[in-house]
Amino acid sequence: MRTLFLEPENGTSRSPRYQFHFIVLQRQYFVKKNVGALLPSIDISCRSCYALDEKSCGGHFFMKQHSVPKFLDNFLTRTLSGTVFSWREILQLTFPNVLDCLSIMFISMLITALISSNGEASVAAVSLVTPLTWMITCIFNGISAGGTVVVAQSCGMKDPVRIRKAAGMTLWLTVAVGTVVCLPLLMFPRQVLTLLFPEAEAVVLEKARIYLSGRAWSILVFTIYTANFGILRGLGESGRCLALSVIINAAYLVFSILFLNVLRMDILGSVFALLLARFIGSAASVILLFFWKAPVKMTFGQIFTGDKGILRSTLQVSIPLGLEQVCSSLGNVVAEMYMISLGTTALATHAIANSVIGVWYSPAMAAANLSVTVVGRCFGAEKYDEAKRYGVRCDQIALILVLLTSALFIPLLPALLGQYHPTPEVLAMAKKLLYWSIPSLLLFWPRSNTLPSTLRAANDTLYPSVVSLAVLWVVTIGLGYVLAIPCKLGLLGVWIAMWASWAIRCVVFSVRFGSGKWLHKALTSR
Repeated sequence: MRTLFLEPENGTSRSPRYQFHFIVLQRQYFVKKNVGALLPSIDISCRSCYALDEKSCGGHFFMKQHSVPKFLDNFLTRTLSGTVFSWREILQLTFPNVLDCLSIMFISMLITALISSNGEASVAAVSLVTPLTWMITCIFNGISAGGTVVVAQSCGMKDPVRIRKAAGMTLWLTVAVGTVVCLPLLMFPRQVLTLLFPEAEAVVLEKARIYLSGRAWSILVFTIYTANFGILRGLGESGRCLALSVIINAAYLVFSILFLNVLRMDILGSVFALLLARFIGSAASVILLFFWKAPVKMTFGQIFTGDKGILRSTLQVSIPLGLEQVCSSLGNVVAEMYMISLGTTALATHAIANSVIGVWYSPAMAAANLSVTVVGRCFGAEKYDEAKRYGVRCDQIALILVLLTSALFIPLLPALLGQYHPTPEVLAMAKKLLYWSIPSLLLFWPRSNTLPSTLRAANDTLYPSVVSLAVLWVVTIGLGYVLAIPCKLGLLGVWIAMWASWAIRCVVFSVRFGSGKWLHKALTSR
């Protein structure tokens, strides 16, 4: 397999800024047009979108090429290039993913800081509701993630019909499931909160009810955004994914500043900001997927087409992942239930520290998202050795990104915590938790969160879900409760259990990946 550079029609030398990118799939050579000989029968397609000619490609043929030193080009070619991806394409997927994840968590941190200006009760209310609504979101997130894997594998197969069917099924199935599971929160918000958190203070419970009702309505709109985002990620359209993240998070930040800081609407302002931002984000996702230089050409009727094979492949990933994420969120709800006894200050400290550490490791989360696209497409193209190789590379990318963000965040940590307007007690405890998290974050977090995505991209879905759930309930929840309440370590006990869960996941997933059983299982499932 080689990359061909075709000369311009006028016979002049090729522009150094733009090159035509083709892949020869059936022959290892070609004859230039000026030789006068007939070209042999070859299959030529765009590496990015698999179009057969420049006209139908939609712009991928013209890829801007920046010259790099030869030694760097050779190094990147050895480490990142293969028959499915070049190193340039890996970096083109990685950088937007990094900015995407970073923007999401950074805006979330800023929003938490804005809410904290209204007092500890508002922060505690958000802390109670977020795991509950995330549990509902995880159900249709699982459908979207399954669709991402199937779309990526379909791209690897170079089957446009299957790509359209997978995209359409991902969209309607995600919206349908999300609407159904959201109904209880829409109909009974007060009852749900009273049942789960009977010991919460009255002011916290009332603010939590307002916030839960608003988030439930926003989830209905958010299902469209989630489905379209997953489809674009499966297609490798990381630039469009980044654009969507910037649009929805920038809108959320602007509206939050307006409603929280300017109009002083407290928790209700956060609800309005979330609703408007998700409506704008969902509208933008529809435009970027179906209208503006659409990467998938499909009619409205094709969205609702069904295919049993694609549905089975989607659910094979979605069900284990969805159950894992739901049970994970349920575990967070259980943790919030026993942390209530630690007091409102502990809840606020936990929310602030979680917000900061989320931004800390968010760039490395891009490696997990990258592995779904890259490994999934290699698997679809039946390049299994490259799938394993890229799984290792994604893990290494995650480690490098964690190291870089740690070098940036550690000196800035006091200034970041100051944005939350914490009391001295909250500030001291948050600093302690975050500084003590550094060793586990560097040693265990990257591999414990990247390898599960690699396994799922190759259809080994059950093992990572079972392991993640077992570690969650036995270590994160069980050990966390024992250390926090009976052992009287308080909030520190909860975080010690979290660090232990990272270490155990890292070891178990490393053994699974190194054994090669995941690849054998993936091959037999095809």
